[in-house]
Amino acid sequence: MNLSTLLAIIVLGIFSIFQMGCSSYRPILDENDTYLRNGSQQAEKDIDECVAKADRYLEQHKKDRMAKAAGRGAATGAILGGVLGAITGGGLRSAVGGAAVGGVVGAGAGAGKEAAKDNLSPDEMKNNYVTRCLNRKNYDVIGWK
Repeated sequence: MNLSTLLAIIVLGIFSIFQMGCSSYRPILDENDTYLRNGSQQAEKDIDECVAKADRYLEQHKKDRMAKAAGRGAATGAILGGVLGAITGGGLRSAVGGAAVGGVVGAGAGAGKEAAKDNLSPDEMKNNYVTRCLNRKNYDVIGWK
C-alpha cells in the first residue's frame, strides 16, 4: 500500500467518524391513533419532512445570528482599532487604518464566535422544532434515539 492510499484511507476514516458525530437524533413516536392509522412508513416520512423543515428554518436563523454577531464584532473592532491607532501616536491616518483593520478582524471574530457556539452546544432548538411539527401532525414524541 503506497502513502497516498494510506492517507486517503485515514482521511475517509476521520470523515466517517465526524459524520457519525454530526448525525441527528431521531424522535421516538408513541403508537397513538395517528401512528397506528398511518403506519410506520408514513410516520418515518413525516419525521423526515419535519427534520428537513427544521434544518431549513434553523439554517436561516443561524445565518441571521452570525450576520448580527459579525456586525457587532466589526463595530467593536473598528472603535478599538481606531482608538488604538490614535493612542499609539500615528494620528488620523493611523486611527483610520486601525479602525479598518479592527473592523475586519472584529467581524471575523464575531462570526467565528457565533459559529463555534452553535457547533459546541446540543441542538435542542431542532429537537423542539421537530417535536412541535410532529405534534401538529397529531403524533406524540416520547423521546429521542
